[in-house]
Amino acid sequence: AAALCTIVAAAPLAPWEVMAPPPSGTQFYQLQTKSATAAVSGQWVALKTGSTSYSLAAQQAAATKFFVNKYAPTGTFAVHNADDTRQLALQGPNGVLLSLVDATNPTTDSIPKGTLMEWATFTMDNNVLFVKDGSTLTNRTFVAVKGSGSDYSIALYDGASTTTSTITPVTINIVK
Repeated sequence: AAALCTIVAAAPLAPWEVMAPPPSGTQFYQLQTKSATAAVSGQWVALKTGSTSYSLAAQQAAATKFFVNKYAPTGTFAVHNADDTRQLALQGPNGVLLSLVDATNPTTDSIPKGTLMEWATFTMDNNVLFVKDGSTLTNRTFVAVKGSGSDYSIALYDGASTTTSTITPVTINIVK
């Protein structure tokens, strides 16, 4: 994952024109979960005030609005929140669970020491958000990670390793 981050961030600033905020007419999306588990199905991906990790919200009004920029060399997308300086990233201490986080102007130099982080590696096939980062793991999936009370965050699970977190597989649908 770290090598991919180097490739993704190798272009000066970004491989697209800087446009914070996005121009009028930009298509915005929201992200909604689907799962066989009712507690996490039909929930909306949201960023609580003061947080850098995305969580689930029951109401669509709480859902974060995103827009995308395609990174042509890999065919993947950067998924932006509010403006093109902020984007979805996956971050964690190892590759078992990579949390879905809000990163501002991510570069290889901004990755915290001892952390894996990647961005602009998302796909949108059939209106489903996923990741294309060169991994050979075939059972990876997004999961809802149980927090305190009824709170859940979102992470990418490697599908193979043991984790002590309580996780529930989810599909993340892209909603216009």
